[in-house]
Amino acid sequence: MLGAVLLCGCTSPVGGSEAESASEAEASEEEAKLDVEVMSPEVKDISISSNFAGTVVAQSEVYVIPMISGEVVEKNYEVGDHVNEGDLLFKIDDEALQIALTQAEANVTSAQAGLNAQKAAAEATKASSNATRAQATQTVGEIPYNAEAMNVKVDSDYATKRSANNSLKSAWASIDHMEDQLDDLEDARDAAESAAATAKAAYEELLAKGASEADIAAALKTYTTAESTVSELDSSIDTLELNIKTSKYSADSAEMQYDVATENYNLSQMQRNNYNTYTVPTTLYGAYASAVGANASDVGADAQVTSSAATVKQAQAGLDSAKLQLEYTNVKAPVSGTITSIGVTLHNMATQSSAAYTIQSDDPNKIVFYAAEETARNIRPGSEAIVTKNGTDYKAKILTVYDTIDATTGLFKIEASVTDSAAASALISGSSVSIKTVTRRSGNALSVPIDAVYYDGDQAYVYVNDNGTAKRVDVTPGLSDDQSIEIAEGLTGNEKVVVTWAGSLRDGTAINAKDVTAYTGNDHTKTNADTTAAPDKKAEAPGADKANGTTDAMVPVSAGAEDQG
Repeated sequence: MLGAVLLCGCTSPVGGSEAESASEAEASEEEAKLDVEVMSPEVKDISISSNFAGTVVAQSEVYVIPMISGEVVEKNYEVGDHVNEGDLLFKIDDEALQIALTQAEANVTSAQAGLNAQKAAAEATKASSNATRAQATQTVGEIPYNAEAMNVKVDSDYATKRSANNSLKSAWASIDHMEDQLDDLEDARDAAESAAATAKAAYEELLAKGASEADIAAALKTYTTAESTVSELDSSIDTLELNIKTSKYSADSAEMQYDVATENYNLSQMQRNNYNTYTVPTTLYGAYASAVGANASDVGADAQVTSSAATVKQAQAGLDSAKLQLEYTNVKAPVSGTITSIGVTLHNMATQSSAAYTIQSDDPNKIVFYAAEETARNIRPGSEAIVTKNGTDYKAKILTVYDTIDATTGLFKIEASVTDSAAASALISGSSVSIKTVTRRSGNALSVPIDAVYYDGDQAYVYVNDNGTAKRVDVTPGLSDDQSIEIAEGLTGNEKVVVTWAGSLRDGTAINAKDVTAYTGNDHTKTNADTTAAPDKKAEAPGADKANGTTDAMVPVSAGAEDQG
């Protein structure tokens, strides 16, 4: 026992206990663990934008053509000048038009004086016609009563016509029914005749064979009955044919009555129409017969007033035309914009056959660029875009993505509209710009930070926290931007992914995991030395799309074509 106690005492460290040794071992093991940050995969939209070389195209050009021809006596703007709507571009000689305007004003004054004199004369003439018109009013008032009586006659004749039509339809319906019955009787008679012939043949056969009297008597009875049936059917057919013939006579009579009723109805309509068309005007003329003289004077007076008023209108139209022609000598800018060409010169003729000025309007210009088919299919009308000119960015929106290949470039044409008002003066038609817009997108993508993804050859993988141990999980990457990469396959979204890059991190490495909700990035810089420490880690540029090897910093290979990865 003493030896055992001495032996135990010899195994204890000098100056410490077994508990202290275990604590120090645990502390050493804890210090050996790798400190990392972990977070759950995020669900977010990932997109890649591409830069394209574009050309500014004018939204609209306005050609200013003078409304009249003449000598240009004043010219105010040159090519490149900016004008506002309503600015005077040039002036045409108006000396002859000023004289025409003075003459037109004199014509209006003279015509107005004649109209005033005719109105006074007309008032005097109409004063003596009032009594005569009162008598005519009474006669005119009787016209509606007569018209109503004719309407009643037309309605009555129409009712008679409808009744005759119904009788005619009923007669023919009855005939059709009897003819159907006749067909049925004729079919029955044919069947009865066939049965009688069969019964007769049977009867004669029994006689020839010398059959028993009972059989012969039975056969004779059957034959006699069949013959009787044929006779009855013949009689019914004759009767029905007679009834049909009689009914057709009745139908003919009903048709005649219908024709008579139709003629009466048409006649009453004609009488009413004639009354309204001819009798009423004649009655009116007769009612006014006693006031013919007064009416003639009134009509003459009104005619004179109307003629004078027409003369005033004609003179006024001449004045308006002269003013308009004079206004046409001042040719103004119809829109605000920049003058791109001029077709007139001072003291030469401006004509209506050619444009004097061409103005590019201030409406926002379009940006035209071209893309390959796969890229064009991913660009959506309505998407936001950024147009860059001389280092300045302007907001824009994709207008149209054409679905046919442009014959000149072999690419698909795309048009964008600049929505930034500041671009109006900076983006001149025909100039070149750079335009950037989204060309690839993945909505609601399960994603992790780019630094969390490692590569073993072509196989991508991440480390997840498995109860304090780093566990390698192979994944299939998708689209990426400058911060995140889509994980198409391999993760469910419930894992805690190691987002701290470390060259010593391996499958099975013990880790101290700190849970974070947002990735702030690693402080280290990935170099060839990093890849030496971690041979299975690819050195890649930040923002690289690990799915297809392209980056979002794309520069056109040639004007009008998007960069190819």
